[in-house]
Amino acid sequence: MIYEIIPQRCAEHLSGAVKFATLSKDHEADTDWTPFFGLHDYILKTYPLIAEKLEHEVVGKAGLLFHWKGTGKSKALPVFMMAHMDVVPEGDWSKWNYPPYEGVIADGHVWGRGASDCKAQMIAQLEAVEHLLSTGYQPDYDVYMAYCYNEEVAGGDSLSSAQAMADHLIAKGVKCGITLDEGGGMRAGSSMDAEGRICAISVGEKGYVDFEIYRLDEGGHSSTPHHGGALDYVAEAILAIRDHQYPYRLTPAVKARFEAIAPVMKDKELGRLLSDIEGNWDELLPIIDKNPKLAAYFHTTLVPTMAQGSQQGNILPEKAYVGVNSRLLQGDTVESVTEYLKSIVPEGMEVVPHKGHNPTPCGNVDNDAAQLLYSLCKERYGEDITLVPDVVLGGTDSKFLYGLSDNVYRFGPFFNQKGESSRAHQVNENTDIETLAGGVEFMVEFIKRYGK
Repeated sequence: MIYEIIPQRCAEHLSGAVKFATLSKDHEADTDWTPFFGLHDYILKTYPLIAEKLEHEVVGKAGLLFHWKGTGKSKALPVFMMAHMDVVPEGDWSKWNYPPYEGVIADGHVWGRGASDCKAQMIAQLEAVEHLLSTGYQPDYDVYMAYCYNEEVAGGDSLSSAQAMADHLIAKGVKCGITLDEGGGMRAGSSMDAEGRICAISVGEKGYVDFEIYRLDEGGHSSTPHHGGALDYVAEAILAIRDHQYPYRLTPAVKARFEAIAPVMKDKELGRLLSDIEGNWDELLPIIDKNPKLAAYFHTTLVPTMAQGSQQGNILPEKAYVGVNSRLLQGDTVESVTEYLKSIVPEGMEVVPHKGHNPTPCGNVDNDAAQLLYSLCKERYGEDITLVPDVVLGGTDSKFLYGLSDNVYRFGPFFNQKGESSRAHQVNENTDIETLAGGVEFMVEFIKRYGK
């Protein structure tokens, strides 16, 4: 019996996955693992052919890894598809139209925390494979599906689930031809200040690091303050960071991104300048400097996000600190940014990098796997689509996969043609049911045509 792709059933299965409150924590010891293993059981019961025909194992604390063995007829390297099971906190329940962990299906959408980020991607992959298994299909290459548990906290204080997956497969000698994670995908050009429609395949991402910059002091009573207290130093450090931002520069990946999108940009003059960034660099600099979204692609950012002195108004702090978040452009490292901060803040302050990682390498879209994604988008949505090799300013689990494949892509199979927001990380997070089913159909075609 063929397991058909039925939008309402896809929605019901996503609804069921949302009901598991799979919250990851910065401190792994605080994580409740019961919902994660409950979700494992749910997946295996919901997709009986996958449970029967695919090898599956738990990797790390609660990562779920499937292996679909191919016939071996193709020389194509395996496909590694992934998503993360964990979700961010739900926030203020009173602001939700529907309870965040009930997976309510209403108004053509599935509502709840994780409905879009990232359980929709997981369900789309599982639905596609269950459908193909029901038809008797077996790929000529191997397929891996990995569902991770601490993406939202970038691994927290433990090993990243995605890193554990990659290490596990690398130790077995596995090398994949492509990895597909969340991010990118089909989108309206307006979301990228462009006209028409965009097929964005994200080929790399900036680095990330949180710094604590602090000063120790003798403290005291606020009635008898002294010069040069700990907060004085913090204030000077904040101003130094403001006045000594990294200069703008051009990387090959950013050049490729903007030169691809330049012909369809709404702002034709800006598009003209970005079509030859090096030749128009002097004209572009003041434009970049006034546009934070644009500027983020051209330098390593430094921004104070937290600060603290004493715990009471009449106490001079014995320690004061400012927390600084940095997103590292390719070419910079956690070590180099640490040294740079030490060079600009007042002498006598400590600069301590906490959670962080270097920028990833950046690939390209000049290969069969990326071109297949692009071709499928054109077949589904029309020829008038611009391919953009994008660079992620935030972060995904893909940063841990570079030893597993040379083609590490962030590409979601969904395209909400209604222009609706899925409200990821916000209240009333949702996924449109038609969009979800379209993602399943996309994954079916990708699996069938990869390597041919």
